[in-house]
Amino acid sequence: VAEALAAAAEAGIVHRDIKPANIMLTGRGQVKVMDFGLAKMVQHDSLEVTEAGTIVGTANYMSPEQGMGKELDFRTDVYSLGVVFYELVAGRTPFKADDPSAVIYMHVYEEPKRPSQYNPKVPSAVDRLILRMMAKEPKDRFASPDQLLGELRKLKPPAASPPSRKP
Repeated sequence: VAEALAAAAEAGIVHRDIKPANIMLTGRGQVKVMDFGLAKMVQHDSLEVTEAGTIVGTANYMSPEQGMGKELDFRTDVYSLGVVFYELVAGRTPFKADDPSAVIYMHVYEEPKRPSQYNPKVPSAVDRLILRMMAKEPKDRFASPDQLLGELRKLKPPAASPPSRKP
């Protein structure tokens, strides 16, 4: 997914609605990012892609700047992908409420718990990566999907346990 977002960013496109329903896996194991219906092209002279005051996206995966109707750039997709990663490893989204506006409020003003608080098997490096992706301030996130990819490639998968042998 980060590779797809990097390719989109290279073309000057911000998706603005990254969520599990827009991520598909083909029969050959390829990941596809779908539904660019809310995507916007980046202006050539700046990273601003959405007019202030416009709110688009899905509440559970919305970046703080989306929730406040601020201008968006590639870092909003990094945030939303961080929420997808969070859900993948923690088994739940970071914020839960009955009303979408309450979830948006939480994205804007509340800090998420570490994913490892819900799943103790999550390595601390993964906790740190996801929480950086979900930083409230865009300047504190990865600046681009390419920068995120570099960090993802540095993560080492946990060593596999040898298969148990039954006598």
